Amino acid sequence: MRRHADRSPSPQGPIIAAIARLVDGYSRFCIALGSLSGLSTMILMLIIVPDVIGRKFFNAPIPGASETGVLLLICKIFLGMPGAQASGSNFSVTVLRELMSPRWRRISDLVMTLIAAAVFGLIARASVFNAIRSTQRGEISFGVIAFPIWPAKIILAAGLILLTIQLVMDILRLACGLSDARPSEPEEGLYHHAAGAAQPVDHTP
Repeated sequence: MRRHADRSPSPQGPIIAAIARLVDGYSRFCIALGSLSGLSTMILMLIIVPDVIGRKFFNAPIPGASETGVLLLICKIFLGMPGAQASGSNFSVTVLRELMSPRWRRISDLVMTLIAAAVFGLIARASVFNAIRSTQRGEISFGVIAFPIWPAKIILAAGLILLTIQLVMDILRLACGLSDARPSEPEEGLYHHAAGAAQPVDHTP
């Protein structure tokens, strides 16, 4: 049985509590954004189905339906990626991870998240510059109608930026030893209260 000595709260308590609230709040925002991006699937169906019917039976496709479909797919994918990361829905191979102790699992997760944040940070940086150039040029596609491309590139860059920030939040969660519970899970949160101060969860085996 672990005994808690009577002492004043650690000065790190309020700091860890603030970090936990920040991580939890941003993760909830990303999950909500991912849910909203799911509406693009319904809108896509409302556009594609009439377009297919018109093209097949009446030889009258909806102008701009294909270009709008591409934009909606970008919204669905890139605005949903931060929410997938926040809720822990991304695919992962855990064969070796399951053989590790809880301490080494946390270290492994921290290293892999650091690598992912660095990689996606570089991709996001390149996407931002690409979106800026496309916006300045007013880039459009040449098809049945002139459809602007730069909004899609802005959404793509924004999604990658939000994903990178979510990875940074996961790094903070792992580094501070906060609970592995995700905001979508029925848990109290990322931190527990003890003597009026937030204490990190003990992961030692």
